[in-house]
Amino acid sequence: MRSGPSCKQISSAVKMSGSATVAQRRHIGLQQLEAMAASTRAFLGPNKRMKFIRYEEDGGDAVLVSTCPRLLEHIELGGSVGQLLHETVRAQQKVFHSGTGALMFLAGVWSRVALECLNRGISVSDIKATMSKGLEVCLEVCKQSAVSVQDVSCKRLKECKPSPALKSEVQCMDVEHPHNLRLTLKHSRHFSMDDAQTENAKTALDDVSHIAEVVSHGCKASMNLVLKAWKLQSTEDAQNRSLDIQKLVTCSIPGPPEEHSCVLHGYVTLFSVEQASTVRHLQGQAINIALVNGDLCEKYRHVGFNRPANVTHITDFANMSSVSLEERWIENALKILHEFSVGVVFVSGVVDAKLKERCSNVLVVEGVKSSVLKDFSTCTGAVPVSYITQLDERCVGRGVKVIRLREICGEHESVRIVTASSSLVTAVITSSVPAKLQILEDEFWSCTHRLHQALADGKLLRGAGVTELLCIHQLHQYKRTETGNPQENVVLELMAEAWMDYVSTLMLNSGSMSSKTEAWTAVAHQMRLYKEGEPTVLASRDTDGVYDNVTVKSEAWRRALDLVFIVLQSDTEIITGVGEGENLYNELMYL
Repeated sequence: MRSGPSCKQISSAVKMSGSATVAQRRHIGLQQLEAMAASTRAFLGPNKRMKFIRYEEDGGDAVLVSTCPRLLEHIELGGSVGQLLHETVRAQQKVFHSGTGALMFLAGVWSRVALECLNRGISVSDIKATMSKGLEVCLEVCKQSAVSVQDVSCKRLKECKPSPALKSEVQCMDVEHPHNLRLTLKHSRHFSMDDAQTENAKTALDDVSHIAEVVSHGCKASMNLVLKAWKLQSTEDAQNRSLDIQKLVTCSIPGPPEEHSCVLHGYVTLFSVEQASTVRHLQGQAINIALVNGDLCEKYRHVGFNRPANVTHITDFANMSSVSLEERWIENALKILHEFSVGVVFVSGVVDAKLKERCSNVLVVEGVKSSVLKDFSTCTGAVPVSYITQLDERCVGRGVKVIRLREICGEHESVRIVTASSSLVTAVITSSVPAKLQILEDEFWSCTHRLHQALADGKLLRGAGVTELLCIHQLHQYKRTETGNPQENVVLELMAEAWMDYVSTLMLNSGSMSSKTEAWTAVAHQMRLYKEGEPTVLASRDTDGVYDNVTVKSEAWRRALDLVFIVLQSDTEIITGVGEGENLYNELMYL
């Protein structure tokens, strides 16, 4: 693998490329935003090209990235525009775990639109008003062209050839999502049973595999893991037929090949060599568990704790100079764990290293998600505590089992911690290339959230650029029929060109076109055919069964335009590079 550019070189390139576009050094923020977005064009579409970032300061260490959030995490973003971009992308990623590629691309091309409008003498207020109208036109396209999950499932059922077992078992599917919307799918042309038999054959089998297939976006292996997790959750909790993300965690194990990735019931975690004897001791027993919400160390204090002032601590014990406070705390913690026969301790924060070393027959697991603590609390009766000294008989949970995973042997050994009646599921992600583990984990969570969001929305948008092509057509139509203002027409035309750039880049990255010019020509040809009323990809083809989330796409578009407006407004208020005698104050607007 070739060595990639260093983190400093990437940041420098972004800064340099952002200073040569617009004359007289005006609106540097928009230029920087466009340049930073251009560095992530390879992440748009299903066939993402990875970037290899090398750190010169850290002894030449390197990292492999394939998503916008990971790239922004590993490059230096010293300027305010970079920080704004990073925060916007992080907000999108935190909620949806997808759509960041489109967000950054659109932020870049819409920055270019704003810059071009400024060069043509269009005021900031007119730019913002018209681009907002353009976005509303595109969002209306999403609203009108959205397809229900039920229709997508029925279409996929007609295209699939079910096996004899499937044909006899699944005569009706109930697709149920977290908002309790039940979509009944029946009367496929492959099934010839009459209505009475169909109704009697209902089995509460909520198979969402068809929806998962169309929103997998090329990540078939990861989506298969998501489906296995959903089925395992359904098996453990018959009352809940939906994908519960709060009861889904991941565990990355370097060493085994990717084919060894699997989904297991319970909580899977790695353990160190020092903890191997503890795991062997605990196997095959019904174990007590303690839950600690926070750090497990002597100096930890909960959020909001205020140490009282002017207080002197006095002890009744003489000659205690040789024993530290930490040592006494460790002794007390070990005594409490032994008193209540605790075999497993889940800690949401970090654990004191000395305490961990001295827990000979207690498996201490740190960095546990709060959702996992909540699940084990519900299933075992354990009560989470902030300090180990608060632990008593009422707070200890019971009925936990520890199982060593011998079938997955990587560089680190792993253990599965389970309890009855829990629907908690762990996706074990493996790879023989350690640098790829983070990419595979991000891919899994992206698939999980796309499927969850599809069922939550109850609607999908046609993918592979079809929705964006409709936006181009609608912008042209709006320009012809709804506005006679020449300046508004210029802005809307530039927005349509930005969408053409998006679609052509998507086609190029997906491999359907060999060059950007060829892709752009194909998009222009499709728009001309659509305008003339002839059959096109917009009406005739199913875009290879690719669909996008309605909410994810809409929010990514809104965030991108909001970001452009903030940078545009900031640049204008600062008035970077304004010469003497120029008066732009009449164009200023305040956020």
